[in-house]
Amino acid sequence: MTRDEARALWASSGLTYAVLTLGRLQDLRDLIGAEMKASGLFSPSNRTAGTYRMHSKIDANIGADGWWAGLQCRSYYFKNREAVSFNGNGLIGFAGWSDETNVQPILAGFSKWVETLVEQRSVAA
Repeated sequence: MTRDEARALWASSGLTYAVLTLGRLQDLRDLIGAEMKASGLFSPSNRTAGTYRMHSKIDANIGADGWWAGLQCRSYYFKNREAVSFNGNGLIGFAGWSDETNVQPILAGFSKWVETLVEQRSVAA
């Protein structure tokens, strides 16, 4: 999956930033975290599993461009890098620092999260 495909999934879902509660952002963080762990990425040696993980902290605020939220990740050689950001201008960012391999756990977790939100909306309707 590409970043643009993930953004298209969000757009076609009909979801808006109105669904971004703290609890749902925590669910997103947990889904991405599970995908990161399963990926085994960022192993400092062949003797250890990957160290790719999500930060527990969720940043959210109202800025000049509107409401925004951000989830960050870490590994053995970096501490605070973007995993997912919901920007006030409507752009959803996915690990802008990352190549196409290392972004895959983030995109997979995001996709599962969107599908879950759509299912929840269908059941509630």
